[in-house]
Amino acid sequence: MSTPPPAPSSRPGANAQVLQERMLGRLRLRHLRLLAALECNTTLREAAESVGITQPAASQALRELEDMLEVALFERHAKGLRATEAGRFMAQQSRQMLGSVGYAAEALAASARGVAHPLHISAIPAALSSLVRPRMGALRHALRDWRVTFHEGMPDDMAASLHSGLSQMALVRRPATLPDHRLLFTPLGADEIVVAAAPEHPARPRQPGDRLRLQALAGYPFSVPMGVSVTFNAFMQACDQAGFTPLQAPMQSISALLLLAVTGDAHTLAALPRSIALPWLERGELIELPLQKSIALPPLGALTRADDVSPAVRVVLRVLQT
Repeated sequence: MSTPPPAPSSRPGANAQVLQERMLGRLRLRHLRLLAALECNTTLREAAESVGITQPAASQALRELEDMLEVALFERHAKGLRATEAGRFMAQQSRQMLGSVGYAAEALAASARGVAHPLHISAIPAALSSLVRPRMGALRHALRDWRVTFHEGMPDDMAASLHSGLSQMALVRRPATLPDHRLLFTPLGADEIVVAAAPEHPARPRQPGDRLRLQALAGYPFSVPMGVSVTFNAFMQACDQAGFTPLQAPMQSISALLLLAVTGDAHTLAALPRSIALPWLERGELIELPLQKSIALPPLGALTRADDVSPAVRVVLRVLQT
């Protein structure tokens, strides 16, 4: 009796170059569609139906994938399939590659019809608020021959979006290190943390030009961005240097939708990027408690691919730099 081949997860892994050549030669769009569908469906039958193939064909495609990649992508159990770590990664990559195909189809169809070309820009909320919002009129005029879509997202997703072709530009904070040498960062605007409050807050400045020491606010609760983030780390470091640990407000959020509600008790303070607070400060719905020592944040700017020669990308950079 012949010995069955080892499971994909137990085979010695191929090196990156071998895997790349193998994927270029054997990977098909049906594989990508199936991987993306399997992450959203609990059974192979449901995934097969969602991409318009039979269950046996889906089983065959999955075996081809695991054989090609030499790794188990899904664990089989009584109720269906469960993605392994490698499976989740490949499903994510599949969605991005399919997104690139979708963008190419959209661009080609627009060109064939003689209509505006698509331009997709990913951005974090701070960049949308401070870089895009005040220049929307100029962008609309400069890009009148293009159809522009802005996608709000998280910083960790931006580089992947650029690589996959889902977006042609990402507006983000300057990363500590560029995730890829093929990406360029162009700084477009400074940013800092501000302490914002309701106009009637008791700590509001009494005289124009008054500035407060951060430690003078130690007795008030703060709403701050929790977790591992540039803003959170910068604010906590400033508080540590000032000699206190900020009180946590019972209601926490720096979401633009909840800023007025969170600070509406006229007691809670919000520590957040100026780029996000700016619209409320401009309208007088919130006031800034100016600090004697500013709390700087990395600048906002544009991540682009070094090999991108799109005229629209150059136009956007030019407008945002003014």
